[in-house]
Amino acid sequence: MIPLTIILDGKGAWPDLRDKKTIQLSNSSTPMQLAVLERGMASGRPSVAFRLDLPDGESVVAETSARLLCTAARAIMARYPDLFED
Repeated sequence: MIPLTIILDGKGAWPDLRDKKTIQLSNSSTPMQLAVLERGMASGRPSVAFRLDLPDGESVVAETSARLLCTAARAIMARYPDLFED
């Protein structure tokens, strides 16, 4: 299972990508997809899988634990408590 690093201040994140070729998906790209895998972890807990379809037709699937994804969501909510205030 892929670990999940949470970066709450994204400005300047990933400086190692500056000189590398990257693929930037935009609003016209195929939507990102998220699937919950009910017993995806060895422990029997759920995991999540993200699917990204690339412009060349290939796809990337990355998995992490549902617990880590929910921890990330909680961290974002704590940093931006008014996120859903409209």
